[in-house]
Amino acid sequence: MIKIKKIGGRNAVEDPVPPDTTSAYLVTENGREFTIIYRSHSHGSSLALAGEKGSLYTDSETNTVHSQVVSLGGACGLNIDDTLVEGLSPLALRGVLFAEQNKVVGEITFTAEEHE
Repeated sequence: MIKIKKIGGRNAVEDPVPPDTTSAYLVTENGREFTIIYRSHSHGSSLALAGEKGSLYTDSETNTVHSQVVSLGGACGLNIDDTLVEGLSPLALRGVLFAEQNKVVGEITFTAEEHE
């Protein structure tokens, strides 16, 4: 079971359609809690774990969620640190995006039902 609840948010500019927004969601999945930060700006949007560096993404081949931190390395190269986020599923990230895009103010719950 996955539960998603918006726990905070702000607009960078008080505008009917603000260009920059940040929202926080508490995601509970299989007894573990994650605080996911959704950021939207004029160049796109991103998801991240609260208090952590990097962005979240899903690996469709392995059906897992990863956190990726990209930083400048030596000789103008890039250092990429990619970490598996155990206990967090791609469905949970899709739920956060759904809640944000549809301005859901309550809690969303996903359950798996077995069909015979």
